[in-house]
Amino acid sequence: MIDFSDPSALNKLTAEWCAQNTYQVNNVLVWRLTPECGTTVVYPHDIQYGKVEGRIRIAKGSGVVTTILLAGPAPSDEIDWEWVGKDTWTAQSMYFVKGQRVDPNAQFVHTPGDIAQDMSASFHNYAIEINKESINWYIDDWLTRTLPKVSGVPFPSDASRIRMGVWDGTQSGDWAGTTDWRNSPFTAEMQWLKITPYC
Repeated sequence: MIDFSDPSALNKLTAEWCAQNTYQVNNVLVWRLTPECGTTVVYPHDIQYGKVEGRIRIAKGSGVVTTILLAGPAPSDEIDWEWVGKDTWTAQSMYFVKGQRVDPNAQFVHTPGDIAQDMSASFHNYAIEINKESINWYIDDWLTRTLPKVSGVPFPSDASRIRMGVWDGTQSGDWAGTTDWRNSPFTAEMQWLKITPYC
């Protein structure tokens, strides 16, 4: 586990984009979005099968996108958790095969239980589990979605590198909304990242 209460924990990751907007403070890793740039942080080791879990407080604000995902080399397979800051009550699970969206729409879920929670107001555990025959998405240990491997149907079998951060989704149209920079900077936070390889 990479625990961001350890002051040296960020050294186990690579800030691939906009390094000045990734930093540790108050026992968390902060991802910050400013008018200059968002940030992308990468775990520099591949995982073929296993479970990737992070305890995250998402960023709030129209146009602001928080993400943790696994991706392969271009044209990449990709398995995502994403949150758009204009709707902080909903998480979106998505996947791509060779850079192409297979299901036309994300699946939208909220936190476990009868009453949905604002995911920008507190930390929750989000996980992606990759098995040979399926992919699972979890919130707070609650299984929210399973993608089974089906013969003849495209399946993201080469998504192996963990990437996470925040970015400006303004150019994505209504999906993310438009960022109002008068409210910047926007921040998401991670308390820890846990990686459990299965092989």
